[in-house]
Amino acid sequence: MKQVVTALLLFAGMCLLAFPGTVLGQGPAEIDLKERFQVEGKKKAVIFPHRKHQGALSCASCHQDPQGGGALVVEFVKLTGTGNDFHKKFCWPCHVEMKVPRGKSCSTCH
Repeated sequence: MKQVVTALLLFAGMCLLAFPGTVLGQGPAEIDLKERFQVEGKKKAVIFPHRKHQGALSCASCHQDPQGGGALVVEFVKLTGTGNDFHKKFCWPCHVEMKVPRGKSCSTCH
């Protein structure tokens, strides 16, 4: 019996090391927004530092579910050009509210 418990604990520890975000409910460390949401444009993709934002904000800041994951609080309809919904409805308003240095500068994220 002791060997079975030890084996299960070892397996659980390996899962935590191999899949920390999934097991701990943290989600991905980074998200390629251009790929994930099929954003069209000539600018290079924004690689959203999800884990960094999780450390500073609650899940409900961005997600409808206060536990995170699933639908975001904003619906993205316009996904082309510099006036796309990520800029106008999601990223820029938060960067302004949180006083992110150069919060609306293209080079901050692109």
